Amino acid sequence: FKIRNGAVDSIMLNEACSSGCGSFIETFAKALGYNIADFSKLGLFARHPVNLGSRCTVFMNSSVKQAQKDGASVEDISAGLSISIVKNAVYKVIRAANADDLGKHIVVQGGTFHNDAVLRAFELELGRNVTRPTIAGIMGAFGAALAARDLHLDKSSILTAEDLKTFSHAAKPVTCNLCTNHCSLTVNTFDGGRRFISGNRCSRPLGKERTENPDLMHYKYKRLRALHGKGAGNGVRGRMGIPFGLNMYENLPFWFEFFTRLNFEVVLSPESSRKLYLKGQHTIPSDTVCYPAKLLHGHVEALVEEGVDAIWYPCMSYNNDEGIGDNHYNCPVVAYYPELLAANVPMLKQTRFLNPYVGLWRHKDFTKRIAVIMEQEFNIPKRETEAAAKAAYTAYDTYIHDVRETGKRYIEYARAHDMPIIVACGRPYHIDPEINHGINDLITSFGFVLVTEDALSYLEGYAPRKVLNQWTFQSRMYNAARYVCTQPDMQVVQLVSFGCGTDAITTDEMRDILESGGKLYTQLKIDDISNLGAVTIRVRSLMAAMDARKHQD
Repeated sequence: FKIRNGAVDSIMLNEACSSGCGSFIETFAKALGYNIADFSKLGLFARHPVNLGSRCTVFMNSSVKQAQKDGASVEDISAGLSISIVKNAVYKVIRAANADDLGKHIVVQGGTFHNDAVLRAFELELGRNVTRPTIAGIMGAFGAALAARDLHLDKSSILTAEDLKTFSHAAKPVTCNLCTNHCSLTVNTFDGGRRFISGNRCSRPLGKERTENPDLMHYKYKRLRALHGKGAGNGVRGRMGIPFGLNMYENLPFWFEFFTRLNFEVVLSPESSRKLYLKGQHTIPSDTVCYPAKLLHGHVEALVEEGVDAIWYPCMSYNNDEGIGDNHYNCPVVAYYPELLAANVPMLKQTRFLNPYVGLWRHKDFTKRIAVIMEQEFNIPKRETEAAAKAAYTAYDTYIHDVRETGKRYIEYARAHDMPIIVACGRPYHIDPEINHGINDLITSFGFVLVTEDALSYLEGYAPRKVLNQWTFQSRMYNAARYVCTQPDMQVVQLVSFGCGTDAITTDEMRDILESGGKLYTQLKIDDISNLGAVTIRVRSLMAAMDARKHQD
């Protein structure tokens, strides 16, 4: 937690790395035959701590074994592990460049800091004394007690000894079918008919109506899902399947208009779901790729089963050039995933899978190339294809204009009703409910109006970044963040799909832009896990920080 001017300014959470927590040291203590208390005491006065670096837990075992072979004592290994955990937390989780990044007044908390060796390693690494409260291990409970006190309740709701005698609890999993989220709920039933439901992404399973605050993610998704069917022309050349994933969330308005103008019926793959993911899971060659890409395997298999005449999913190295970055690449996964599908999904051999390389940003060159492709594949006259391409560019421009104008209306609504605005910065595919796990519903349920980065990015011009700004969607996020820094009623939430390599760079840049502009930085890392507990904590922490700043002002 960073505190500026008496208010929480930013919150950073260790979401994935187990090398930054206390159980990391406890595991090694047990492996060496010690309890954690004795192990930490041994390390406190070690004269020659082993340099174990700040490696991942997976690799640290080999480092410790090598240190033992080299004659290191248990004391030196204990001290080395304490130093390792500090380096990992400071430089890899918090990503501080130096001690000054953490400020002059540092307070440490948590059970890990009961370990005096970790505390001393922390002080030595930063070169300054830090404060460890006597209740460091129970700070969470202390905070809960303060929150309970501030509720000013007449009496405690803690069960009495008599109540405990008849206490009972049962839990069962159910699936909510009140909306397309299909939340996996856990219904906890207690004695006396009391119930508590968890796992819900909105308030409907609790018997309340869904909050309908303006939500641009929801608007865009509904608008794009409506783009299927036939055009206005007579006759149908065939049924053209389009997988609704990755770059199609950006380019579907273009391709829908193009193919319907050529008298194709456009067939979209089904809405993303866990079931659809499992359908194509057996063809995924690497589990490290992001969840949005993994979903594509199920999408294309579903289109084959639908019996379409062809599937159109082109490779696209570039996006349209919006003039706000150093270049306008697609990320490598988005750009070339059609090639991977062609090589790994056997079912695609049962249909015509068309995945040519095309570039929409060069209008004349694209029109010439697509005319040749359509003539070769479907014997369509060049003049007809050229007219369809022209209409498709117009349709895409109309969609972009509609998103911007709708975003403008939602912002006006928020300001008319004195509502705070969240700008969700991510990729076009983050509007998919299966990918975002209903985060947009969660955000609007807390009283926010939600808009997306593409509704604001055009309001800022080009500005150089510390890194090479070569991806279109990152450029949009940077520009949206810069704009938010000029608006007192806006905050950013960045959505990151776990497995995204380019976001390793993006997150640092976004944090730098927002914190330099006096804004809070909130990152939500999402994957195929749909539990929104951690996300709820982050959003509520953001709300608390916003409220603290408001009262301070």
